[in-house]
Amino acid sequence: MADYQCAIRTNYFHVEDSELFRQFMARVYGANGSVELWEEQDSDGRTVFAFGSYGGISGLRDAVEDTSEDADEAAYDEFICGLQKHIQADDAVIILESGREKLCRLVGSADIVTRDGYDQLDLSELARRHAGVMLNNPAWQTKLMY
Repeated sequence: MADYQCAIRTNYFHVEDSELFRQFMARVYGANGSVELWEEQDSDGRTVFAFGSYGGISGLRDAVEDTSEDADEAAYDEFICGLQKHIQADDAVIILESGREKLCRLVGSADIVTRDGYDQLDLSELARRHAGVMLNNPAWQTKLMY
């Protein structure tokens, strides 16, 4: 995927300690440069945060250098684990990604992160499954990436 281009952004969410979270996010780097951090006040006057980046999240600046094939995945996993430590117990971070590689590969995904859990949703797979339900054929398959 040499020509893959994407952008990510999150919902606004609450953290345990705003200053510690800002320090954590200052260590986060993106695939194409910086990660933008936004702050607002919710309806109760509490600070909420969101972030976004062109090119996605690559990892943390002081992460242990890893030269294995899984280095990028390990750096992202380290970012997710660090993020989980900051999220309030009753909130979630949803990292939306939209990307493309020419017109061959179109990506829509969501990483859902809570203090105690992590899950990924893929728009292509969700759409394929839903088409199978609409066709009353859960085994229905199609080629979406080419």
